Amino acid sequence: MSLNNFYKLRKNFILLGLTGKMQSGSSEITKLLSQEKLDKEQIDFFTNFQEIYKDISDGESSKIRRINDFFKYEGNWVKFDVLDYRNVLLLFMLHHNYDENSQKFANNISSWICRLGNYKDDYPEKDKFITPRFGGTVDLAKGSDTFLKTDFKDALEEPLTKLNITFEKDTLLDFLDKTEDNFFFNENYKQFANLFYKQLDAYSPFLRHKLMHVSAYCLRRFGTLEIEVIKEDSENLGLNHIYIIANAINQLIKIHRKASLGVNKDKVAHVIIDRLKNSYELMYFKEKYSGFYMIASNCNEAERKNRIKEKYDNLTFKTDKEENLKLISDLDETEYKVKEFKKGIFDSFDVENCVQKADYHMYLNRVEDNKTILKTYSSAADKIKDKELEKTNEFYVYQPHSLQILKLIALIQQPGLITPTYIERIMQIAHTTKLNSGCISRQVGAVVTDSSFSVKGIGWNDVPQGQAPCANRDLRDLINNKEKDFTQFELGNTDYTYDDGESFNKKIKSDFVKFSTNLNKNLEGRPCAYCFKTFHNNYEGVNNQVHTRSLHAEENAMLQIAKNGGQGLYNGNLFTTASPCELCSKKAFQLGIKNIFYIDLYPGISQQHILQGGMKSSSNPNVYQFQGVIGRGYQKLYEPFMTIKDETILRSGIQPTPKPKKESEPELNK
Repeated sequence: MSLNNFYKLRKNFILLGLTGKMQSGSSEITKLLSQEKLDKEQIDFFTNFQEIYKDISDGESSKIRRINDFFKYEGNWVKFDVLDYRNVLLLFMLHHNYDENSQKFANNISSWICRLGNYKDDYPEKDKFITPRFGGTVDLAKGSDTFLKTDFKDALEEPLTKLNITFEKDTLLDFLDKTEDNFFFNENYKQFANLFYKQLDAYSPFLRHKLMHVSAYCLRRFGTLEIEVIKEDSENLGLNHIYIIANAINQLIKIHRKASLGVNKDKVAHVIIDRLKNSYELMYFKEKYSGFYMIASNCNEAERKNRIKEKYDNLTFKTDKEENLKLISDLDETEYKVKEFKKGIFDSFDVENCVQKADYHMYLNRVEDNKTILKTYSSAADKIKDKELEKTNEFYVYQPHSLQILKLIALIQQPGLITPTYIERIMQIAHTTKLNSGCISRQVGAVVTDSSFSVKGIGWNDVPQGQAPCANRDLRDLINNKEKDFTQFELGNTDYTYDDGESFNKKIKSDFVKFSTNLNKNLEGRPCAYCFKTFHNNYEGVNNQVHTRSLHAEENAMLQIAKNGGQGLYNGNLFTTASPCELCSKKAFQLGIKNIFYIDLYPGISQQHILQGGMKSSSNPNVYQFQGVIGRGYQKLYEPFMTIKDETILRSGIQPTPKPKKESEPELNK
């Protein structure tokens, strides 16, 4: 019996988003997913791994075999079309500068880029972080205008004629709403886009990166690339245009689905959005499509930076190579950790938030990539048997990226095909646990286990038992001197004063008055939560995490063990949704934690200063970035549509033959 119609929605439409830092492995992912067919080596990967690794546990090897068998059936491989985010930005640029005459069209583009860069001094102070641009203050920009108006412009003229794209006077979104031409996914447009960026790289890769940043920022903030509108600015823009690029991507996907009719007239589309780096655009697709899965591509940091250097070492361009590389590295860090979000500016790239919201985490291990595999041990005894492991002190080896990709695609099409890894199971507990947090800054969950991965403690970042969580407090109650939920220090009932002689209570009341106009209207029924640490640190002029009211998730998990009877954690494991800070790292080291797994990297020097600080390297904990399914994706990918037993019977028709009934025997269930 065929159940294909049952899975049709998942099979016919799959939308993936891809995020991560520069050179963290996204190109390898899109390259494999865009293949028409898997090659023989990829199909036979299980056999290859069995030959290389003799000590893979039976449980893990059976999962790999299930994935391998799934893709040996040719109909289960789905090819993905890559929707490159930067090519969407280029579409906005082409629309904005369009002219029927290709010479004027090329001139419009080059002149617009020059004008965009030369407006560096006309932006309001809060937008200064988007400079420098073409024509900006850095030495790289010197001569860029000349290059753009000559070599760059000339290189675009003939390709623009061949591109044969015609825009109407509508906005780009209106244009896309009317057209059924699937030009964006055609090779002609992709080739033009590659040429466009290659020409910019010929002068300066950094300025090309910066142009993408500034264009995306202006579209999300102002809804246009029109210089005069951008220059004028407005204090009341709000979030009116935050989804303009996401809406364009959505329109392009709709066009692609209409153009991709299958044999049965089903609208088939498999699309991966590459370089999705704004978390609000990410949430747009999560809320809009049940078939959307976000992938975070991660990589060893030293290896990743080396890949960036290698990439630009192999390029030839007119500006200083070292300066380009330095500025690109700085930009890489900027787009990962954007502070403007805390100021209410949501228009920039924020890769850190994207990684935190991902459903599937991949980790690229370049060294002998096709010869690595996850080792899973069912007991401590298995670990002792592995002499190679004992010798190298290596506990966990990342799966090759091809296996990681195939696992995801298999689970999307057949949820529950395999069971989770033990790393996924325990990290999912930590991920769910973080939702208990009463911290208003960041929710973190943690789990500690013994050496056999038996869970011993669960914690989340929150205040000690008996105190009021920050999420449950309202600043207006403190201002009105309601003593419940607030400490004596906050109420001003101590002798402590700051350098100006004022108490905490007096200072926070003064700040409240400054911003209390229309407060109730702006909050729309929500509590007026506040972070004590933020206010106290600012009043003292320091940045000290000791002043937080909450315990960190990791220390809370450890303390739960001591609180409820105590149990040793020597050679145990710590799972945390954010890598441990310096304080928690010291506690983990002291307890003898051997392996630490985390999802998102917490800022600080804990790894280099504490976790790698043992007099012998063998005493240092192993630290691993998480690899696998998490969050809502865990439920969607590991919960079968129907029981595996029932589905197998329906598909195969194999059923037990009942024992023949004797005439004297009563009927069953009568």
